[in-house]
Amino acid sequence: MKQYDRFGEYMFDLLFAPLKKGKRAVNQFYIFFKVIGRIFDGLKEDALRVRDETNIATASPIMLPVHGQDRNMPRLKGETVEAYRTRLAMKGIISEWGGTKRGILYALAALGYEQSTIEPFGLQDPERWAEFTVDLGVGNQNAVRDIYQIYDEIQTVKEGSSKLAELIITLPTTYGQLPSSPHLGMRLSETILPTKEQALPPARIVPASRLGWRMSITTLPMRAKEDQNGL
Repeated sequence: MKQYDRFGEYMFDLLFAPLKKGKRAVNQFYIFFKVIGRIFDGLKEDALRVRDETNIATASPIMLPVHGQDRNMPRLKGETVEAYRTRLAMKGIISEWGGTKRGILYALAALGYEQSTIEPFGLQDPERWAEFTVDLGVGNQNAVRDIYQIYDEIQTVKEGSSKLAELIITLPTTYGQLPSSPHLGMRLSETILPTKEQALPPARIVPASRLGWRMSITTLPMRAKEDQNGL
């Protein structure tokens, strides 16, 4: 089947042979369809653009906030375009599993923490059976660094009767630039977060006493395995 790049050529080719005789430059039918064809070409481009813009995977950066409004998911501070696109695309599955452990893991993966894990805090203290610990693990290069935003996302997805007891982070966050190392994580107990007004400039290390965080250094299993391999 013959392929056409322009509507004008297609419409002209539909004519009977006698109407297509002579040079195209002076053929009035060809000139007419060439002009009308440009309008149809523009409509086709607009239709294809609408198709792309209504799909999160192919939408332009300027349209992503519109998709976010439909899903009540505004773009987070410092979030890259592709990270925001991924989070929007995962809205359905996060909502489907809301209130469950898997739902929290999906939400954290959408924030760039695919290696995050969740453990019940009741294993340490049976009386705190409704609480849980989140270890973010190592985030990807587009991971959200703002600890307040991470905390808010967990609070939004978790079960209403449960409580976040500990949040273990490995990479720096926007507020305070917590000490980081390939083999050390920072444990924030009780999720006692400072107010944003108390937060110090990102370039400075935040003293734990000023923020009200009870912190303890933990060694991640990944580093322990590397040490064993090196022996």
